[in-house]
Amino acid sequence: MPEGDSLVRLAYQLRPVMQDEILVHSDFRIASLATVDLSGWKITGVLPTAKYLSIFLQAPQNGLASHQTLVIFSHLGIDGWWQIDVRPTHRARCILGLSKHNVVGFSLSALEVLTPQQAQQQLSRLGPDLLDPDWQNPQLAEQLLSTAQANFRQRSDQPIGSTLLDQRVVSGIGNIYRCEVLSLARMNPHRRVGTLTDGQLAGLILLARELMVFNVPPRSTSHTARSTVDIRPDAQAAFGLRVASPQEQARAQADRRRTQRHRPRFWVYDRRSCLRCSTLIRRDPLGALPGQTRYVYWCPYCQAD
Repeated sequence: MPEGDSLVRLAYQLRPVMQDEILVHSDFRIASLATVDLSGWKITGVLPTAKYLSIFLQAPQNGLASHQTLVIFSHLGIDGWWQIDVRPTHRARCILGLSKHNVVGFSLSALEVLTPQQAQQQLSRLGPDLLDPDWQNPQLAEQLLSTAQANFRQRSDQPIGSTLLDQRVVSGIGNIYRCEVLSLARMNPHRRVGTLTDGQLAGLILLARELMVFNVPPRSTSHTARSTVDIRPDAQAAFGLRVASPQEQARAQADRRRTQRHRPRFWVYDRRSCLRCSTLIRRDPLGALPGQTRYVYWCPYCQAD
């Protein structure tokens, strides 16, 4: 399933093609939107929020539209995506024709045309988005962190491994990042939230955010594979480590190019053995909701606690 950084990278790709363009035609291939025609509407924004993509539209100048602004609101689900200038297949759910390009949404788990107020109401159910630009403002970041910690505390009897996936607590984290942040924190995914200190919760939240920021533009290009292994020791940081700075990352990439050495991308996710200690990885079913099957990868040696 795409994670929050996937949506930021997707918006980064779509924005130069779609921003300020007029829709020549629209084709919604789901029953609820079959009669919707947005021809002549202007695209005014392409914004990611957690695992949702919002395409903002302004009505044509003829004044016949019942709303002056609308939002094409989508969720990628397990294998959904938006692509530029590709041939629509039976999986196409939305085709947006522009003057020079077509943008096609495939296998979207949710697709609606909403007013901005309706879209915001949908998003209000989510916990703080770890890739929200507001985190760059120290005062707003403090508020977001406090809200996220309070949301975790409301689920004190739940395993931390499942709570990290609950988008109502904090949004944008998917299975890769929950496995990797718990590995870096040396924390057992089955440990109950109520046993964690405020500092440990804050550390998990901020480390997950740092890992995600590392994998989105401008730190990472849209074609760079996601990675969580560029980590540096730091006694002042949570769990004694931090994500590499842009300068450190550039030097490491240059060194790997010179030596033609390929570095593994993850510590535990989808691995047979732990990258840190070589212990065989465990793979346990641990979803965010009852009855939901998502497998958490973890090292029983490094993450015994």
